This record gives sequence, structure tokens and C-alpha cells, in this order.
Amino acid sequence: MFDRYPIHDFIDGRLQGLGFRRGELARRCGYKNISKGVRRLEQLCAGDIASLPSRNLLKALPEALEVDQDAVNKAVNATAAKLAEEAAIRDAKWRASFQPDAYLQGTSTRPSQIFIFGITGGVEGYLRIPLDLTQPASDFVRQALEVVRKTPVVSFFGPTTGFVINYTPDHAERYDVDGNFVEVLDGYYRPGSVRLFIGTNEVPEGLFSR
Repeated sequence: MFDRYPIHDFIDGRLQGLGFRRGELARRCGYKNISKGVRRLEQLCAGDIASLPSRNLLKALPEALEVDQDAVNKAVNATAAKLAEEAAIRDAKWRASFQPDAYLQGTSTRPSQIFIFGITGGVEGYLRIPLDLTQPASDFVRQALEVVRKTPVVSFFGPTTGFVINYTPDHAERYDVDGNFVEVLDGYYRPGSVRLFIGTNEVPEGLFSR
């Protein structure tokens, strides 16, 4: 279930006032494929205000909903504020529960066969290096190096080039395949994640590996 954002309430409120459904709104916004248009509207209502499809949709909303541009802008700005607030809360919770972690790196920064990568293990299954956190931080490189030596090729990413250790939320270091220090990174290293959807329902990463 998606959170309700101001843009969601704004669109639904106008639809009620005008007496039609999202399918008609999609048509008014210029979509010939009504199902696709409705999906775009659902994504917008779920807080996606930054993607190109959503920005294009927002341009069509004033005329389609028979309102002025300022009304749409107000709903968008309120949604952006709520998204920022939620992000700040998530970041605070993450920092409070942070534990050091490490990740393998390959020659590619993007996985081949993204869909298969996502449903069979994702970042946690293929890139994460388990660390024994009962040991001091000075032992993390040795632990990671043991995994690297057993992993000459990172599945979906090509030959192993090294690893990254996140020591704190704001300090990460990169090492080569021999465990030699390479550089300090700008903040926490996030290898990325894959988000998979069936309709508007998100499929958990690594679903079929469990």
C-alpha cells in the first residue's frame, strides 16, 4: 500500500469534483494507451514526481483537471516536502542501526541481466561480503580478502576488481583484489538495488532465492 501524498489527494479530489475516473484523466492527458496512462498516474500518486514520464504528466494536469498551474505546483511542492521528510526519517533510523558492511566490485558497475539478478539474489545475494562484527575493524580487510580470493568473478558484474568496506555511515574505503588500499570514498558506498514491480506491487529483491 502506497503512502498518500498531497499530489494523490489533489488528483483524487479533482476527479471527484469533475465526476470522472483516472482512465478519463489519462485520456485527457493525451494517453492513447489508457492502461499505460493510468499506471503513470498511479506512479505519480505514489510520490514519483521527478521521473521524465511524471514531469510530462504534470505538464498536462492543469488543463486535464481544469485548474491553474499554481494549484498543481502547490501539490507537487507539498509532495516534495513530505518525501524529503520521509527520507530524513529513514536516514536517521539507518544511522541509528548502522553496522559496518562490505561489498564486492567487478569490472561492470551495472549488472547484466538485471531482472534475473534482482529476483535471484540482488545486491545482498551477489555483492555483500559477510563480516564478523565481533572482530575489530582492523580485521575487516582480511575477512573481505578471504571472500575475494574465493570469488574471481562477481556474478553479473564480471571479473572481481576489489571491494569496498563501509566503516561508518560517512566513511568508506576501496581496496584492490590484493587487499591494498586504493582510496577513501565520499561517504557511504551504496552498490544500488533493483526494484521490480508486478503492476503497482513491488516484488522483493531476491524473492526466488529464498
